Amino acid sequence: MPLPAIKRLLLLLVVFQALAGIGLAASAHADIGTPVANLEMTTLQGGKQPLLAESGSTALFFFRPQQARSHAALQELGPCLSEFADKSVHLVGVVSDSVALPQVSALVQETGFTAAVLVDPGDTLYGSLELAMHPVVAVIGPDHKLAAFETYRTIDFCAVLRSRIHLLLGDITESQMQRTLNPERTHEGGQTQVARRHRAMAAMLFKSKRYDKALESVRKSLAQDPNLASAHLLLGQILAAQGQCAEARAAIEQALTLDASLSPASQSASGCAVAN
Repeated sequence: MPLPAIKRLLLLLVVFQALAGIGLAASAHADIGTPVANLEMTTLQGGKQPLLAESGSTALFFFRPQQARSHAALQELGPCLSEFADKSVHLVGVVSDSVALPQVSALVQETGFTAAVLVDPGDTLYGSLELAMHPVVAVIGPDHKLAAFETYRTIDFCAVLRSRIHLLLGDITESQMQRTLNPERTHEGGQTQVARRHRAMAAMLFKSKRYDKALESVRKSLAQDPNLASAHLLLGQILAAQGQCAEARAAIEQALTLDASLSPASQSASGCAVAN
């Protein structure tokens, strides 16, 4: 085989191995259902705290200082999971003891991350879950078993993680979660795609009559895309179900302004004008 051909073959092998490594890392974690020991661990402040909550689920967030993705995730996670406070989903940060803890403290303070941060000696916990990247969230169920796993992504991280937790809590079904995570494909930009995912989650919660949570999700949808007519329509339906008729009518009027094909209908139970 000519020398240039050999070089090209070797180059292709290197590229293939690199891509294979990326794919392996992207999906690396222990099997769902793997037991997780409730170890007593050292906090960032030097105290002691059990790894897992006494009741409910625990979202373990593994991160590193001086990493842009960890910085972004730290800022996003607290507000993202705040809606689960009444559902006993506890957020805990985890860092390796190999990193400079003063840097971790500075990062936590800078991002406003208020959850406890525990120190993982020798990356023992990280290794037991067979993780291979940072940042990543591992959700441990009330039975102290790995229930969900999500790596950080710049788009839809919060929406995807929230959907997985809603599934764990029984708020939605597997098929509903898949519809939430994979809405009908469009040619719209990233913000609109995120808005549609929040809107889909709000619709699921609305059908379950979890109106307060549905309201939070639909407002997140509109924050991403204020011109999403279907989100304004759903906002009107949710407000009507809560008896906030004036606000419901205003939301529906905005939906009709954006999309005249929508047709409002009355809902006698609430006395508000809502849309189907």
